[in-house]
Amino acid sequence: MDQPSSLFKNHNFFLLWLASVVGNFALAVATIAETWYVVKTLGAKEQLGLVMIAGSVPRIVLMLFGGVVADRMKRSRIILGSLGLRVLLMFALVGLLMQGWLDIWVMTGFAFIYGALDAFFWPARDALLPGLVNTNDLTRANSIMLTTNQIGLVFGPVLGGALLALVSYEWVFSITGVLLLVGVCCIGLIKEADVVSSGARRHILHELLEGLQYAIRTPVLLSLMLIYAIANLLFMGPLGLGIPIVVTDHLHGEASTLSYLQSAFAVGMVLGGTLLTIYPPVKKRLLMIALVIAVEGVLLGLQGHTYWLWAALVLQFLLGFGVVSNNVPMMSLLQQYTDRDKIGRVMSLNTVASMGLSPISYAMVTSLLSLHVEIKWIMPVFGLTMSVLMLAMVARMPTIRQVD
Repeated sequence: MDQPSSLFKNHNFFLLWLASVVGNFALAVATIAETWYVVKTLGAKEQLGLVMIAGSVPRIVLMLFGGVVADRMKRSRIILGSLGLRVLLMFALVGLLMQGWLDIWVMTGFAFIYGALDAFFWPARDALLPGLVNTNDLTRANSIMLTTNQIGLVFGPVLGGALLALVSYEWVFSITGVLLLVGVCCIGLIKEADVVSSGARRHILHELLEGLQYAIRTPVLLSLMLIYAIANLLFMGPLGLGIPIVVTDHLHGEASTLSYLQSAFAVGMVLGGTLLTIYPPVKKRLLMIALVIAVEGVLLGLQGHTYWLWAALVLQFLLGFGVVSNNVPMMSLLQQYTDRDKIGRVMSLNTVASMGLSPISYAMVTSLLSLHVEIKWIMPVFGLTMSVLMLAMVARMPTIRQVD
């Protein structure tokens, strides 16, 4: 098995890694700016869920088609096109800000377009890595990618918070656009082999059905999809909507506080990913994933009752540690147990199975907030329910307990 240093000597892997780091740095800066613009500048914290739903719906609806496209053409070209359009959209956002036209509905529209681009970006990105490194190096390569990508997520919120205090939103989004442009250049230099089809190209719906049947017949893939469907239904909404509200309602409502919490989450991911890079798990990975998600549910519940910054930071750190501890083994299991000619569709199916319920999660939390249910009750109920369901799946599904 290659060591991390030898993986970086792989030209294509290095370019993909660099593009991912830069892209995640840009994403972290843009996310804190957009979230803070909606919650603080527009004063629309109850409508933040609408923005997130608008981004999630097209992502899920088009994701399956994105998987088919990723199995038909070069994945690097798909990534290149998606990133290039993001650059254009980011600078369009700057123009609208300068004209004073950026209200909650425009933000919702931009989220919708970004979600549609993600539907093609994610399956291509997840399917590209196995074609760039050896099979035995997938776990370590995934760990390196996820860990080093957190460099942007650690410093991105800090930079975003500093920029929000020093310069206008126009400058923040302009810097984000430039960073994305660097990522475009990196992806453009990747040399990827042509995708080889296993047979004659058929109707897109037939290929979708073929991928679904394949995933259902493979116990590991089916178990993963069920685990992440439940987890995202009960985790994404409370976490995504809850943290900005906890900051606003419990922790004095400063942009810097939100950036600290997001950075603590990313630091947890970095440490967890570093440990997984040095000691990549090879035994009982499905069981590890389910148990870690059960612990995350308890931590999520506790976060809804934090009124001290130090406690919120510790919980965010542990949540980040937990997320990376299940995401790296999940990605490696998918890549290891999937035939190469179906990997795009399987990646998209897993994403749909998990993220497909995120809009419902956001909608449930948004509805409860509109009914004046406090976040300190929403987060514990969702989190503890997730924990109980994970433990029940471990008890009832032998595949989760037995597969390495």
